[in-house]
Amino acid sequence: MNYRKFKTYSLTASFVFSALVLIGWSQPWFLLAVTFPTENPDGLEVSGQVAAPGLSAFGLAGFAVTAALALSSILIRRILGVLLVVIGLAVVSVSVSAWSDPVLASASQLTSLSAIADVETLKTFVISSTATVWPGMTAVAGILLMPVGIVVFFTAGKWGTGSRKFDRVTQTNAEPSSRGVSSTTTATNVDTSSENIDAWDSLSHGTDPTIN
Repeated sequence: MNYRKFKTYSLTASFVFSALVLIGWSQPWFLLAVTFPTENPDGLEVSGQVAAPGLSAFGLAGFAVTAALALSSILIRRILGVLLVVIGLAVVSVSVSAWSDPVLASASQLTSLSAIADVETLKTFVISSTATVWPGMTAVAGILLMPVGIVVFFTAGKWGTGSRKFDRVTQTNAEPSSRGVSSTTTATNVDTSSENIDAWDSLSHGTDPTIN
């Protein structure tokens, strides 16, 4: 089995699902029909930025984990795999929490329009609430991030490490070269010293070594 494909698939899936979390966070989540006047007479539109503001941090964290996975060691990959599972759980928790109580999730926007901070009082002004597909899509993205993290944890040791292979090749090529230089230098030193000794012997016997 080619485990290197797991690296490509895991990084791609992590990037896509993290992007989906950020996209969902920026989209409309609820349409509330309220009794007090609003800028939109057809209803009050509440975006994910209001209903689930923490999702932006989780989406960006997913991008950061994806980038780190491509460059990290085996141990760090496994830690990042666990972190992906935690991010997925957090995304699901935040999305489902906002989805289950639209008025509570929209409280900050309702308060800015009505100057009423009490959630129970705000609920009396909300006639109906309609959720879009984005809370569910964001929750699904969080759910899918969890198996990606599990796959990363169990396959991280088989992704391969190209840098170590390159280092081994470099060291292997460098060793013969260094040995050759050392041998040449030694031979040169031996030849030079031998010539010097012969010259001194010639002088001791009354012969000029410079005359061939």
